[in-house]
Amino acid sequence: MNSDVKLSNRILAYLLDILLVYVVISLLVSIRFINPYYDEYIEAYEKYSDLLTIEDENVNINDLINSAKDEFYNVNKYGIVYNLTSCMIIFLYFGLFQKFNNGQTLGKKIMKIKVVDNKDNNNPSLLKYLIRILPLQYIYIGGFLPLLLTSLLVFLLKGNAYLYSLTIVTFGFMVINIISFLLIIFRKDKRGLHDLIAGTKVVKE
Repeated sequence: MNSDVKLSNRILAYLLDILLVYVVISLLVSIRFINPYYDEYIEAYEKYSDLLTIEDENVNINDLINSAKDEFYNVNKYGIVYNLTSCMIIFLYFGLFQKFNNGQTLGKKIMKIKVVDNKDNNNPSLLKYLIRILPLQYIYIGGFLPLLLTSLLVFLLKGNAYLYSLTIVTFGFMVINIISFLLIIFRKDKRGLHDLIAGTKVVKE
């Protein structure tokens, strides 16, 4: 089985999948029955955005920073349904769907690549798919584990403690993604950190 997959094919498949997932999540969380905090989230987001664009020189900078931190916390607090919905969609699509679609998401299907077990080139177990998606932080929607941690932190911490913890989580997963991307570029087998952890690899269909 040919494992010489072009980096461009993996990136394109990834972007197609993220676009699809982002659209599905956005549609779901805009439904009030599914997301009863939608209006509060939009209000908090607009207030936070307004605070970031204030240009009044008479505004006390410390008060502005404190207000921005409070609204940023509210954005994440009322975004809990968005985070948990994202986790569910990520698991269903990159886990269950990919498992029962012979190692392929729609993006991978279009680019004619798929995920296989590194040992025997068979379709990996569902557990391996789950392990594979845990360390990844996806564009726009965060990632499975980062979103779970964010959802937990918003109930445990407030103020500076929440902000610092969220910064550490975000930075940590950013580093993980950079390492994974570099491994895909420079390793001969093109396996990223998520593939090494899960025992998988991406090959041509």
